[in-house]
Formats: sequence, C-alpha cells, structure tokens
Amino acid sequence: MNEVTVAPSTAPAVPDLDQGHPHKWLILAAVSLGMFMTLLDVTIVNIAIPAIIKDLNTTVTAVSWVVNAYSLALAVLFLSMGRFGDRFGLKLVFLAGLTVFSISSLACGLAPNINWLIGFRVLQGVGGAAMAPISLAILFRVFPRRQQGMAVGLWGALGGVAAAVGPTLGGFLVEYASWHWVFFINVPIGAGALALCWWVVPRDQAHRTSSGIDLVGVSISAVGLFCFVLALIQTSTWGWTSTKTVALFAIGIASFPLFAWWELRVPSPMFDFRLLRIRSFTAANTTMMLVGATMGGALFLLPIFLISVLGYSELKAAIAITPMPLMALILGPIVGRLTDGIGPRLPAAVGTAFFGVGMLLLAQLGGHSTALSVGWRVMFLGVGMGCVFPSVSSAAMGSLPPEVSGVGSGALNTLRQIGFSLGIAVLVAIFSHQVVTNVTDAARQSQRFVKTQTVLPAAAQRQIEASLLKTAEAARQGGGTSISANDALAGTPTAAPGTPMAQEQARLKTVIGGIFRDDIAKSFRLSYYAAALVAFLALIPALFTGRRIGEHEGHEAMSRAERVAETA
Repeated sequence: MNEVTVAPSTAPAVPDLDQGHPHKWLILAAVSLGMFMTLLDVTIVNIAIPAIIKDLNTTVTAVSWVVNAYSLALAVLFLSMGRFGDRFGLKLVFLAGLTVFSISSLACGLAPNINWLIGFRVLQGVGGAAMAPISLAILFRVFPRRQQGMAVGLWGALGGVAAAVGPTLGGFLVEYASWHWVFFINVPIGAGALALCWWVVPRDQAHRTSSGIDLVGVSISAVGLFCFVLALIQTSTWGWTSTKTVALFAIGIASFPLFAWWELRVPSPMFDFRLLRIRSFTAANTTMMLVGATMGGALFLLPIFLISVLGYSELKAAIAITPMPLMALILGPIVGRLTDGIGPRLPAAVGTAFFGVGMLLLAQLGGHSTALSVGWRVMFLGVGMGCVFPSVSSAAMGSLPPEVSGVGSGALNTLRQIGFSLGIAVLVAIFSHQVVTNVTDAARQSQRFVKTQTVLPAAAQRQIEASLLKTAEAARQGGGTSISANDALAGTPTAAPGTPMAQEQARLKTVIGGIFRDDIAKSFRLSYYAAALVAFLALIPALFTGRRIGEHEGHEAMSRAERVAETA
C-alpha cells in the first residue's frame, strides 16, 4: 500500500523530538476541553430528564432517547472519525467536531420539542465522536515518548472528572437555572476551546492514499456497531429474547467477520487488522473494553442505590460519589509519569485489581450504609481509573505508527463505549431480576408484620397490604430501577398528626421502610459481584500490555505494522 503525504504545513514544527512541541501543555489544555465536554454530556443530561419531560410535555420512553441517541452516535462513529483524522489531518477533524458539537449544543438548548432535541443530540454525538479519539491522537503527536504517559494521565483524569461531575453540575444548573443550560454551558466552553485549538494545535500531515476513504468499510462498521449497541440499549425495554433484539444482535455480530474480510482485501483499509498483531495494542483494547463494562454497569447502578435505598437526592448522591473522580484526578498524572518510566503493565494490572476489589466492597453496602461508607469504597474505583486509563491508553497508542494514531484511538474509544453499553445491559438485567424477587419478598415480610399489629383496625391493615402489593407489582413492571424503599406505604391514608394512630403509622413506616431498604440493597450484590469478576478478568490482558516501550521496541513495533501494511 503506497502512502503519499501532502506537503508539510507552515505551522511551527517540533524542533526537538526529545522535548516535543514547544506549546505541548497548551495543546493538552485545548484538546482536553473538547474531551471534557464530550464525556460531560454523557452524564450531565440524566439529571435534567424530569425537567425535560415536564417542559416538553413528553414521555419517559421518548426522553430516554435524548441519552441513548448521543451514546449511540459516539459508539458508531468513534472508529470512522479516527480514520478520517488520519486521512484528512487530526487538527482539521478535531476543529470540525468541536464546531459541530458547540453549534448542536446551542440547538439542543433551543429545541422546541422532543423530536428536535433527539435530532440535535445525534449531531452532538457526531461532534463528540470526532473530538474524543482525535484528542488522544494529537497528544501522541506533540508529546515526546518520555512524557506521553503523564500527558495521557492528565487527559484521562479530566475525562473521568467530566463523567463523574456531570450529575452534580447538571443538578445545580437545573435547580438554579433550567434544563436548557445543561446544553448552553457547552457554547462558551466550546468557543474558548475552538479559539485555543486554532491557535496552538499544529497542522499535521494528512496521510492520503490513492484509493481514498474505504466507504464500504465505514458503512459495514457503522451498521454493525449501530445494530449491536442499539440492541444492548434496548434490552431493558424489549427483553433479551425478543425478535428485534435477537435480529439486531445477529446483524451486529455477523458484521464483524464481514468487516474483517473486507478490510483484509481492500487496498486502503479503514482499519488494518494486521495491527492486531501488535500484542500491546490488542491487550490494551481488550482491557479497555472489560474495564468499560465494569465501570458502565456499576456506575449506572450506584446512583440508583443511593437514591432508592439510602434516600439521597440526586445532588447528594452525586456528591457522595465525588471522591472517585478526585482520586482519579490526583493519581492520573502520577501514574502517567510512572508509566513513562516502567511501562504500562504494572499500573494497568494494579488498576484492574483495584476495580475488582472496589466492586466487591460496593457489594457489601446495605440498607443502612452511610455516605462515609460509600465514599471510601468508591475511592478504590478512583484508584482504578487513575491507574488503568493512562497506562492502557499509553500501551495502545505508544505501540502504533503515527499515521494510524487516529484510527487506533478510535478503536480504543469504540471498545470502551461498547464495554459501557454491554456492562449496563448485563448488570441492569441481573439487578432487575434480583430486585423483583427481593421486593416481592419484602412485601410478604411486611404483610406478615402488619398482621401482627393488633392495634390496627382491619380496614387499615387491608389498605397497607394493598399498598404493599402495589409496590411489588411496580417492581415487576418497571424492573426495579424506580423503586424507593421509602415509598412502600405511599398512597395509604394518614391519620391526623399527634394522634395515637399517627404515631403507630410512623412506627410502621420506619419498620417496613427498613425491611424494604435491606431487601432492595441485597438486589445490587450479584451485579457488583459480576462487575468484580469482569474487572479481575481484565487483569489478564493488562499483564500483556508490555514492558516499557523504549526507542528500540517502539521502532520495532512501528516497523512491523509498516511491513504488514506494505503487503496489502
């Protein structure tokens, strides 16, 4: 495969390969702003959903696509956008993505109805899919090898903070402004990032090929990823065995060998599968997917636990999780620098182990756990984030030749997003099955307790039993994700304040609420045990991410990739 590069740009060249680009730290700040916005919008919108439903007069099912449309666009387009960056230039594609993201954010805030909002969220996903993989590829172009780990550590830590701080910031904006501002906030940030990137990010050489873009490969990957991720998203609504779910999974799975067959034969492949011969790259991608599955499902369930079991508000729940991103922010640069010195293997392995231990600890939370007991447990996940993301990203990107850094980063982001979707689908399915069983059991225990309270009139007992049955039925219908331990007796008549009957009802509410809290809390355990198992499985590929890639090893890996590319 013959490569022809365009003429170098007039932007300042890197004067010393050992020092990197003279404005490398400003470039890090600029591209991290784009990455920050991309990941922030994965979580910030969740807290605004009730306000959007009320203001746009829509349904929960419809508004769920405000979240799903964005995540789906990211998963489908990461790989394609990475390839476009390699083909047309990283700076050009990044600036285009940043522009699309900022304009569509403004359009989301101005959307007149739910259909327009969903459409603009798709456009946001297109912009975000261009920024996330390209930002990482840019860092590996402007930082010298000895500082790449530290740069990726900062980049990854900011991304983790963005994902975790989303609910807190979203709650603040909704409470003190309106839901529109969860989108409007991107506009000034995007404008500043656009100006800074235009100024400091150097123009890179676009790697043009005689055959141009592999449109067939782009189409196959997009269709396959769309079907597979859509099936994962819809399993909670359609069920795992429904015709639509099975059909989408079948198309998604069948597309992979078709994509591989095509890419191995086309003169200018979208993704060169021979890069998978580079052990560190393959191991890093596998690790990222498994860690993504662990994080996606666990972090989806944790706010549900805090709100439904412990009775926290959305804002308080977000604050309780704050130690996790703070720990990742502190450790990310440190681990990145360590990776520069000793290589990615040890930090990646330690990080996956911390993820596994953290999930086991979360499984021990009960109906009467405190914010402190939650906080020190999620710090284990923060250590895992701070260790895994910089080391695994460095392992993947540091083993690739520069001309495929975009598609390499796209592959890493794609597998992380697939892992997130897979983790949510599987762990929520486990939780939903457990919570239905446990809520039904709690209702039966509560009914037996109520029958022993002889001071209650028969009519009051029947009303309470009817309310308990209604709660159990709601769990069966909704999969348990909206069940609150404090609402078990919602709808029952309340006695006049200060009367003996009111005191008896308060006592009953406390006892029955405790029964439901304990039983609902048990419903999370199996999901967290499953997440821990996946995290410990990620330890295996993490051990294959390689030793420190010095100049000799790096050149050998790049030469190997170049040799297989030349045989195309």
